[in-house]
Amino acid sequence: MLYPFKNFLDQNRRLREIDRQEGLFGLNEGRLVYKIARSLKDHAVVVEIGAYKGKSTSFIAEGLNGKNSKIYSIDTWFNDGGMHQTRADTFPEFLKNTASWRDKIIPLRGFSSEIRRSWLSEKKIDFLWIDGDHSYAGIKKDIEDWLPLVKKNCFVCFHDYRDEAGVKKAVDEKILDRTIIFVRAEGNIFLTRKLID
Repeated sequence: MLYPFKNFLDQNRRLREIDRQEGLFGLNEGRLVYKIARSLKDHAVVVEIGAYKGKSTSFIAEGLNGKNSKIYSIDTWFNDGGMHQTRADTFPEFLKNTASWRDKIIPLRGFSSEIRRSWLSEKKIDFLWIDGDHSYAGIKKDIEDWLPLVKKNCFVCFHDYRDEAGVKKAVDEKILDRTIIFVRAEGNIFLTRKLID
């Protein structure tokens, strides 16, 4: 019986196709967030802060197979995250790149702090991906706003931990106060799990 092997080959091919999208995100990083999304149950809530042109969104969406599971993708789509790109509207490219998963993705256009104000506190998060404002103040604000909504023992990923001093400092503070615990690193992803409710 070759079905499991064929499924593996098909999935590997699909992830390589996603990896051809433009973005600041490697294939091994994509495989990691795909596996996290794959582990989620029905009705999962994924929040992605910072989507750029949708490469990370696509990897997560490809893995998300739970019934009625959704990715809430938050971005201004004007390259406001401090990653040295020219200001440009990337939303049309995001929509094009993520079209295969439009039934799973809910784009929320705006700054994460603005979106948070209208987010229902009862809507808890199963997987939080933070790759928005890379300044210390920006990442700290995203952590303060969104981490309390993450369910206990669920995953929180931070992108650019290795390369951005502000990201590293803000995340390390949460490690030290034992709110989150380090799980593993992959490329520029720092994967953690939330310890306390």
